Amino acid sequence: MQFLRILKTIYQISKGPSRYYNKGMNSNIDGLSELVEIGEEFISAPGSIILAHDASTILHCGKLRVEKTIIGKKVFLGANAVILPGVKIGDGCIIGAGAIVTKDIPPYSVVGGNPAKIITTVENYMKKCKERDVLYEITDSISKKHGTGVKASSEEIKQLINSIYLQFKQRENHRLDNE
Repeated sequence: MQFLRILKTIYQISKGPSRYYNKGMNSNIDGLSELVEIGEEFISAPGSIILAHDASTILHCGKLRVEKTIIGKKVFLGANAVILPGVKIGDGCIIGAGAIVTKDIPPYSVVGGNPAKIITTVENYMKKCKERDVLYEITDSISKKHGTGVKASSEEIKQLINSIYLQFKQRENHRLDNE
């Protein structure tokens, strides 16, 4: 048994990481990772899960349900969101925190809930954020790494936090001056 584990480990190392898994993202990917396809510039928050199998069928028919799960380019997956097997998420989607995605999502949709439902388009969401003045510039070092799978250093994160606080305080002061 130990010998088989060693062979499996050697095989995994020799073939390299799944081409669908960006090192550094926060999602837990199904053990059948070759059946999870993730587009470029994917960003995920902690606790998110992407599945390609469903073991509940074992209890009823002795077989495992397996389907390829596809996530498009420039998709954001919120904290603790779950993508179920066989789901296709279009390019540019925003999946809200805690969403349970059970069906395909068209491109540039914002979804949330359990089961996930379309709330708005990304275009409308961005328009509302701009109107509310809640969008903040990120630092160049973070911008270059975002969506690449390369983790930011603790120093880069500190710089980002300081930059956000500075921008926030400037806006608050501006609002107070205009009252």
